[in-house]
Amino acid sequence: MVRVSFVKVRGKSRNRLAAHFMRRFLSTATVIAVAVILVLATTAPAHAADRIHVVAPGEGLARIAQQYNLSMSQLAAYNGITDPDRVLIGQQLAIPYDGSTVLAAPPASSDFLPGEAGYHMVVPGDMLSQIAKSYAMTLPDLMRLNGLSDADSIYVGQKLRVSARVEASNVASQVEPALADTIHVVSEGETLATIAQDTGMTVNDLMLVNGLPNPNFVWTGQRLRVNEPPTPAEAMAAAGAPADGVRRIEINLTDQTLTAWQGDMAIMHTYVSTGKASTPTIPGTFAIYDKIESQRMTGDGYDLPGVPWVMYYYRDFAIHGAYWHANFGTPTSHGCTNMTPDEAAALYQWADVGTEVMVHY
Repeated sequence: MVRVSFVKVRGKSRNRLAAHFMRRFLSTATVIAVAVILVLATTAPAHAADRIHVVAPGEGLARIAQQYNLSMSQLAAYNGITDPDRVLIGQQLAIPYDGSTVLAAPPASSDFLPGEAGYHMVVPGDMLSQIAKSYAMTLPDLMRLNGLSDADSIYVGQKLRVSARVEASNVASQVEPALADTIHVVSEGETLATIAQDTGMTVNDLMLVNGLPNPNFVWTGQRLRVNEPPTPAEAMAAAGAPADGVRRIEINLTDQTLTAWQGDMAIMHTYVSTGKASTPTIPGTFAIYDKIESQRMTGDGYDLPGVPWVMYYYRDFAIHGAYWHANFGTPTSHGCTNMTPDEAAALYQWADVGTEVMVHY
């Protein structure tokens, strides 16, 4: 048998003193742990279906709030932040999806545009359904607005439209399309193409007079304006393209079409006549290098005075108006791209020297 002896320390055995210190330590640690939990609970409240934003270097609360279409005070209150100037790199902020913050869409007549001038930039962790909810939209409307067929097909860095309106382009004359005399209510099974055919309009005209961002943005019960189509200049000005959108011209030799793009918005899409088989239009990517309002053109078998709205983009190849034929949609020219004079005029006023011209099959 081993005898255990205790050394007295001021009336207490050594192991009793150790036990006393251990109880004091555990008590203090418990208090600290509870305090930390309480602080975390008050500064980062938990909400169902929240998205978490991790503060990056250089970010402030105001910038983060703007990114998610919130005010700084809303974001601060939601996260229990009392000093909006104190956010830390790596700090996790809860971004509401559960309706705790008012994110109602503005009325159609408002000058306010949600997101960044009507767009939302997809960030890591974004889901399309959550983006729709944060902008007070339905998922089907957001998908139609962006021409998406798969809700899981978005990617980081993608710019999504969160408004059918965007910053208006500063084109020559900002002319609004006239109010329609007739309103067409979309029936089940109707498409923009069938409505265009029934009303004697083109799909492009219907999109322009109704401010539709793409041909699929129609649904049962929707009220559409059906009226006389606007002039090409009116249509381009009223298309609602982003003001800072890069301008480019696309000529499709297979379809015999020309599309004028401003950012992601096609503000003109029309039939043209390019070179016939014996005098083909050269494919490639070019840029407008000269513009002439009117000039005489001569060549093998033709002498045409006053050819209007000429824009040269490669050697003697140009886009211009054609008053001597109406074969648009069929290869007819000696290599140039022929347009109706009024459409050529609108394109001429819109495009600057240096505008990209992409010609392809």
